[in-house]
Amino acid sequence: MRKILDRLVAREELVSIARPPAYVDGAAAQTLFARVLMQLEDAHRNEPWAMGVTSLALSRVLGVPEAHLVRIAEHFVNAGRLLNRGGYYAAAGHKPAFTSAQQAFFEHLVPIDETQPFLPIPFAGAAAAVKAARVEGVRRAFDTTLAGGTLVKIGDDLYRGSQIAQIRVRVELFLRDRGRMTAAQFRDLLGTSRRYAVPLLEWFDAHAVTIRDGDYRTLRKSRDGSGAERS
Repeated sequence: MRKILDRLVAREELVSIARPPAYVDGAAAQTLFARVLMQLEDAHRNEPWAMGVTSLALSRVLGVPEAHLVRIAEHFVNAGRLLNRGGYYAAAGHKPAFTSAQQAFFEHLVPIDETQPFLPIPFAGAAAAVKAARVEGVRRAFDTTLAGGTLVKIGDDLYRGSQIAQIRVRVELFLRDRGRMTAAQFRDLLGTSRRYAVPLLEWFDAHAVTIRDGDYRTLRKSRDGSGAERS
């Protein structure tokens, strides 16, 4: 039976889907894919700044149960024919593009203080500014900055992705040199306070950069033991 199923999959008469493993009619799957792609391409034309469309939104527009849609869509994601980034589906090759007004807005939303380069802003204030802004598409564009890492929410605060990248470099260099680091050393490394340091440390733990062992953090090792995993 398995050989028969494999032959049908190879001929695209059946499509293998996961969670739980099952098979669906190949023609029906291709038809759904075409409908999804049409919706995505339309969304990309109308809102090029958006990361994509959620499975919930697609299911509502297409009248297909979300769980069923996701299982089939993921088959096409794995085949490289769709993208799924942070829960947003997009056509293969789609890259969000902000308008000049959106770019200017985000540039001023999270200012960099040269005397405190790693200081964030309150996320609630940023969200309120986005809500009040009279910039076309800025709310969806804000979602894109968060999903894509241009802006990063950590705890109750908002950082630029570039700030987090610079902090990560400092942390990795420190840990490669010293082996381990306390929260106090981390605060001194960044010149920041405990209020900001604790959420940052927890974020780096959660994103496989560091690992906590009591009062110390060490660099999480990659499989080859060469250093931190890259996320």
